Amino acid sequence: MTIGGVTGSSGGAYPSGRESKVENRNMDLGTDTFLKLLVTQMRYQDPFSGGQDIGDFMSQVAQFTMLERIIKLQQAVENFAAQQGPVQSLHLLNRMVEVKDEYGEVQSGEVTAIRFEDGKPLLRVNGREYPLQSLQRVEG
Repeated sequence: MTIGGVTGSSGGAYPSGRESKVENRNMDLGTDTFLKLLVTQMRYQDPFSGGQDIGDFMSQVAQFTMLERIIKLQQAVENFAAQQGPVQSLHLLNRMVEVKDEYGEVQSGEVTAIRFEDGKPLLRVNGREYPLQSLQRVEG
């Protein structure tokens, strides 16, 4: 039996642009999906059957362990970065900065005060408060 190939967007099996949507959706499969598949496969595996199964089983356990460690490392880096925001903002006090306002316009001025709301720093420039993320430039 012969099966023909699937052609691209020039009159093939998919309309124009659809193949990229399918490809992007497949790339969105994240950690949760991987863990579900791995746990399901491990649940129905017999680690004592010998042969190739034990090697595959050990490889999957190692992958699972490595994934757990990567997730913990990512969380630690995110926590560290979140803790650095307030510290960085204190170094901006009495310095000339440029911040982007809610209309996208750049405002220049001296940081006269820093207030924390829900742990996030707000810079007071020219009598108005701006979140640290709106910072565009700091003058030396």
